[in-house]
Amino acid sequence: METLIELLASLRPTSLAPVALLLLLAGGVAVAWPMLAARGERSDLKRRLKIDTGFEPPKPDAPVKKNTNAVREKAVRTAHEFYARSDPENVARLRLKLIQAGYMDPRAVGMFFLIRFVGLVVGALSAVVLDKLFGSDASTRSFWVFVAMAAGFGYFAPGFVLGRMIHAKMVEYRNGFPDFMDLMIVCSDAGMSMEAGVERVSKELAATYPSLSQNLQLVSLELRAGRSLDDALKALADRLSLDEVRSFATLLQQSKELGTSLSGALRVFSDEMRHKRMSIAEEKAHALPAKMSVPVTVCILPVVLMIAIIPILVKFTAGD
Repeated sequence: METLIELLASLRPTSLAPVALLLLLAGGVAVAWPMLAARGERSDLKRRLKIDTGFEPPKPDAPVKKNTNAVREKAVRTAHEFYARSDPENVARLRLKLIQAGYMDPRAVGMFFLIRFVGLVVGALSAVVLDKLFGSDASTRSFWVFVAMAAGFGYFAPGFVLGRMIHAKMVEYRNGFPDFMDLMIVCSDAGMSMEAGVERVSKELAATYPSLSQNLQLVSLELRAGRSLDDALKALADRLSLDEVRSFATLLQQSKELGTSLSGALRVFSDEMRHKRMSIAEEKAHALPAKMSVPVTVCILPVVLMIAIIPILVKFTAGD
């Protein structure tokens, strides 16, 4: 702790301008992020309400430059091989996180590490450029501390973005899984098997929940390849990272072993999921007054006190 205090004390006032600019940039990103997230939610609502009226053929891929593509592929492969040899467990965890975020490509791990490296270099170079532009006469130690802070921010920023993407995907999965259950009930009542029902429902959810539809299509492909339904659903649960999917796999296994009605079990499970989703919404609504008390206390209460006290102070000053 004493070392940290001495380090902060060694920073001259002129060397704090780049740090203040970096903090201002981080604050701007923090303020703009809720608006961008709300914009994404509105577009998600429009997408869910959209009615698909026809089939649009896929557009042909645009031609890419061979040289640029070859260099990028080589860099991604090199980064993946390096980290796979140094820390295979971390690579496996990162691969699962990327799948949960919607990146199914096996090259996504190498691309993520490459982006991290580029962010580290860009952050360090940005710190050097800012220091040269402001022309601060800071000590060498303060300069390298600022460069290390900027490089660390550039290195950990992709992980933060990946976490936010995983959270957004989980919200989509949690909102779409009750609809998946309802459609599975309809397919089961119509006499379709579980495998045929999954394939049919994956096509129906393509317009409203594309990520969930993609994962269900993977389940259908695994079933066609000869994988058992239980194993395919467990793999789906790992990709979606939802407890509801694991409960769904357990429900199907128990229903098969006990010989109970599949449509009845699915209907009860769907009702429980909708009740759980409603409970989560009510919990957030009840927590809103407690969360609003902090900005009210910090932003509004001081202004009210100033309006109430300043006229009295002015009156006493004029009276004197």
